[in-house]
Amino acid sequence: MSELSEPLENYLKEIYELEETKGNAKVVDLIEAFSISPGTISKALDRLESLGFIDRKSRRIRLTEDGKRLAVRLIRSHRLSERLLTDVIGLDWIRAHELAHRLEHIWPEDVLDKIDEVVGHPKTCPHGHPIPGREEQVEGIQLSEAKPGEYTVLMIVKEKEWILRMADSLGLLPGRKVRVVQNSRGEVKIQNDDRESVVPRSLTEQVIVRGTQ
Repeated sequence: MSELSEPLENYLKEIYELEETKGNAKVVDLIEAFSISPGTISKALDRLESLGFIDRKSRRIRLTEDGKRLAVRLIRSHRLSERLLTDVIGLDWIRAHELAHRLEHIWPEDVLDKIDEVVGHPKTCPHGHPIPGREEQVEGIQLSEAKPGEYTVLMIVKEKEWILRMADSLGLLPGRKVRVVQNSRGEVKIQNDDRESVVPRSLTEQVIVRGTQ
């Protein structure tokens, strides 16, 4: 796939995802995402810049065309791997996400195309993130901003284990309908499957929804 090490490829993928969700990537975001020292990330970014994959002239980390091309390839591989693991093999979306981190580095392009065909050319991964090339835009609001009413869950922003586990337990899965009963400073009372639950702000900020009306 490329001559980069897996850690360097992971940095490119994270930068792409940060640009996708936040509009830009900062060093502090990478330090938080990978739980590494500033010195370690600095060396990695120096390497990626010297290879022409990123540009830091504006003091923000931006992917070059080559960097974006490789990141998109990794993202597509990761999200299709998740679909294969959940839709075909039947794994839960937490384990699928963990295994996809390994699989994303190994699939040849022709195998990826075959996986895409087998899983039915999905628009998103199981967590609601768009598959690159589908031109699918996730347009919604954080659950923390939702007023009382009916909504459809679109996406789980950060695919950390505690977030996915809690979202699963509360029925906040992409494609599911949910009624917001009350919103108190981002802590949201919801109703789904004939039960009411209180969703803490730490989770409501990670769930993207769209009104159904």
